[in-house]
Amino acid sequence: MAKAAAILALGLAAMAPAMAFAATEEVVVVGVPDGRLAAGALVAGDYGRAARRLEAVRPDAANDPARLINLGNAYAGMGRIDAAHAAYKAARFAPDTPLVTADGNEASSRDIARRALGRLNAQYAMR
Repeated sequence: MAKAAAILALGLAAMAPAMAFAATEEVVVVGVPDGRLAAGALVAGDYGRAARRLEAVRPDAANDPARLINLGNAYAGMGRIDAAHAAYKAARFAPDTPLVTADGNEASSRDIARRALGRLNAQYAMR
């Protein structure tokens, strides 16, 4: 039993770097109607599904900071650091919008993108 617990803990520790990128407090859940932000997939750790949903850009959402932040979270979770950086950077320069994150807090889209970039840069520096 102890051996199984140790193996499980090791598996979770190995996943921690990817999970850190899409921290629940940075997943945007409100901003676009009808669930187009793939928040459920991000929180569940299904980064590929989230990326596929968020890459399908509608003309009215090309510059949407909520979509860009969650797209960056999906890319970061997949280990696509350069793509995540580009998405977060685009969100920083998109129109500033108040957003609600998965932990229920409200923050400026630019602040969320800035924190995500900082987390991404810190993770990159630890390599």
